[in-house]
Amino acid sequence: VGTALAHGDWRVTLDERTHLFAFELDTEIDVVVYEGERPCVDANNKLGEFLISGCERAKAGVAQVEVTFALDANGILNVTARDKVTNAVANAEIKADKGRLPEEEIDRMIAEAEMYRAQDEESGQKLQMKNGIEAAMYKALGQARDRGDEDAQEQIENIRDWLEFDADDAPLSEYEQRAEILKTSFGVSVLMN
Repeated sequence: VGTALAHGDWRVTLDERTHLFAFELDTEIDVVVYEGERPCVDANNKLGEFLISGCERAKAGVAQVEVTFALDANGILNVTARDKVTNAVANAEIKADKGRLPEEEIDRMIAEAEMYRAQDEESGQKLQMKNGIEAAMYKALGQARDRGDEDAQEQIENIRDWLEFDADDAPLSEYEQRAEILKTSFGVSVLMN
């Protein structure tokens, strides 16, 4: 069982676990719970969703929502989301008989997860790299603006355009090239989770 949150963030969990997520400028966050073995939500089964309201509005990576999963002996999954600053809380109870997949379908999903493991790992690396490039790019852009360096601003805006329009179809090597440009040309390193 896992959860997908805004901005494409996805975490896989089992039993009772707590995960921390960071968001940008959201005061309401949709929490969607899936079952499946794949890191991309479209290849998994949606079990339920709920909304947490009253979250602190903050910059990207600052606002934090803690999501806890607890699976009881009866197969009931309790999911709780809590904003770490405002203590706003929302939860959902997902019963084993509602929306669950039959055993054969679960076995098929597990087999597909094995078959696509390398592709899924690369997709995960690309997503982390994209998020890191975006953060580094905005830092470099701010520095270039502070210096009044229009040439640097144009180069960084080209990276932003690539992220927006071309990155999704690009191989991982192109992400690495953009990260290297940010590091060597602008002194900003791309950090990955």
